[in-house]
Amino acid sequence: IDAIRNSVDTGQVGMITVYSSYTNAAASIVEYPRLVADALGDRQLAVVVDTQTDVTELYEAFRAEQVLGREVLAGAREAPERRALGDALARTEALQFDTSVTVFRLDDETLNLEPALLATAGFESYANLRSLVGNLTDAFLNAVDPDQWYEAAEFELVGGEGEEGIADIESRVGQMAADRASVAAGAATREAAIIIAAALAAVAVSVVVALAIARAIVQPVRRLTVAAAKVRDELPLLVEQVSVPGQGPDLTLTKIPVTSRDEVGALAAAFNEVNETTIEVAQEQAALRASIAETFVNVARRDQVLLNRQLSFIDALERSEEDPTTLADLFRLDHLATRMRRNAESLLVLAGIDTGRRLRDPLATSDVIRTASSEIEHYERVQLDLPVDPLMLGHTALPAAHLLAELLENATVFSEPGTPVHVSTGFDNTHVLITILDQGLGMTPQEIMEANERLKKTSASDTLGAQRLGLYVVGRIADRLGAQVELAQGPSGTGTLAIVRLPRILFVDPSQIPLVQPNLAPSSQIESFPRPEQVAGALPPAPQQAPMPQQAPPQQAPMPQAPPQRTPMPQRQPMAPAPAGFQDVAPGSVGSVENPATEVDLGALTDGTTGGGLPRRRSRTADAAAPAPSQQQYREQDDAAAVSSIPLAPQADALAGAALDSDEVWTPPVVVPSEPLSVRREPAAADEAPQQEQGLPTRAPSAGGSGLPTRAPAGNLPRRESSQPAAGGLPV
Repeated sequence: IDAIRNSVDTGQVGMITVYSSYTNAAASIVEYPRLVADALGDRQLAVVVDTQTDVTELYEAFRAEQVLGREVLAGAREAPERRALGDALARTEALQFDTSVTVFRLDDETLNLEPALLATAGFESYANLRSLVGNLTDAFLNAVDPDQWYEAAEFELVGGEGEEGIADIESRVGQMAADRASVAAGAATREAAIIIAAALAAVAVSVVVALAIARAIVQPVRRLTVAAAKVRDELPLLVEQVSVPGQGPDLTLTKIPVTSRDEVGALAAAFNEVNETTIEVAQEQAALRASIAETFVNVARRDQVLLNRQLSFIDALERSEEDPTTLADLFRLDHLATRMRRNAESLLVLAGIDTGRRLRDPLATSDVIRTASSEIEHYERVQLDLPVDPLMLGHTALPAAHLLAELLENATVFSEPGTPVHVSTGFDNTHVLITILDQGLGMTPQEIMEANERLKKTSASDTLGAQRLGLYVVGRIADRLGAQVELAQGPSGTGTLAIVRLPRILFVDPSQIPLVQPNLAPSSQIESFPRPEQVAGALPPAPQQAPMPQQAPPQQAPMPQAPPQRTPMPQRQPMAPAPAGFQDVAPGSVGSVENPATEVDLGALTDGTTGGGLPRRRSRTADAAAPAPSQQQYREQDDAAAVSSIPLAPQADALAGAALDSDEVWTPPVVVPSEPLSVRREPAAADEAPQQEQGLPTRAPSAGGSGLPTRAPAGNLPRRESSQPAAGGLPV
């Protein structure tokens, strides 16, 4: 339309072109409702819309005839204009007939096109003018005034003076179409609502039916899933039941109820049969494993008993041996037997059996660590820094020593030969801490994480196929003691740091340690120590972690070249009882030693040294008279090997009741920090008898670096017994 208007405004096109363009544009617009009517499903509404389209088309034809006729009458009488006017008049005549028929089919008396076209005065005047113009000759065209023609056509289109025109008929037919369309829309809306409601109802019914069917299928399948999960969880328990000798498999699974005879019911019945078969096979396998475990336990028990006999026999040989070289060989043989006994006890720990060794009296933490170091190969590399030295309950001391021995073994084996392994103690609010630091290459974070995971595993099935069992042994013992063991990288980025957290419930309350009057005889006078206020069995005043030792250059502990100078152990001065619980002991609160120490000439007590630098024993009559262990003693040792198991989770009340089995209480000696492991020495006869009578230990600081305590002469040391502790609570 805009392009046509621009062409008319610029005068670029003629009248016929403009007439044709507008006629075609109007025809395309008028024909659109007819296309809609053809697509309607309501045929009555389609007839009304089709009739409205015919009336509108007739109106447009009259309007085109009106405009074209005035132009021709005004002087545009060329041949094209005459032909266009003739075509317009003929088209209008045809549309009048067709439109009258379609309006009549509406069956509405109020709609009658004939009166609007023929029965009006305006139409009679317009009809006369049309008959004249229709001749298309100049004579007839000159007889019609252009303005009269235009006004007559306008009256025919819009009406006037109470008469309807074609536009009025078009408006009424359009209103009828709108009414019919509104009714049809309402009906369609209701029909759509009904259809939607029916569809929703069908969906709801389908959902209900589907849920019912799914429920009928899901419930049996869910029961199958629960049963499978129960089998998955309880089969390992079946295996664990036989990990401890003496316990048999005792497991039954509830059968899945079969409530139908369909495929799901058949599956449930088959699953019940599978469960029964699985339980039978698992029980057979568990029984087989139990038999194998019992065999290994028996072998380990026999090894332990034989090793205890061997140690007793070696001890008897050491008491009667005078040759230094042979005595040194016996010491090494004793050490190897001790390590073999630890390996046998490790097998018992992995089998879930107690090792059977017990102490009646409490044992200082320093002695626990020394006991652990004496059970490893490279004991001379262990260096101690023990600012905290509380008393440990006797029945937990040896298991703790076994735990520390495994960690010390790893530290010495996986570090460079000759490098020291530092052991330090400390404490926090709830634990006594023991740290072990080596100077090896260390472990990667992934290896440390895997090692800590192995420390947490206590199941018998976890050790199957494992090549290294030390960490599993540590984890088992830690679980029994309620301790925590953690591996970490060394402070300097090299080496491995093992942190052992022992609960304070495993230690004697300082307030329960009685203080005895020291024997200040000349033979037991002591030297003054740098820190006399540090007493074994009491915790330091400040709750802080013991400092980690700095890395030292690799060095080999020297062997003693001269007879070691012996210094008697200090005796505890009387002091006020300590407060209840693990209370801090303020510096200076412990009584100091008043008498000065008197040096003892160890050379006067021995027969010099051997070629290897070892002290030569001075023979005594009592040594030769010392009887060897009898067969009855061996039998008693065998009977003492079977002792009740260590409690899996030590509780406060149980440990408090089992702290002491007798009225004897062991008073710990003074421990000097940064003290290397002492070598075995020979105490003087003057200070042995009183200490043994009071049940006190005979250990004293040694100048040697071997880390093993020296043995006393044969006439003054008790015989080894597998189940009875020596004086002071030390294991024998």
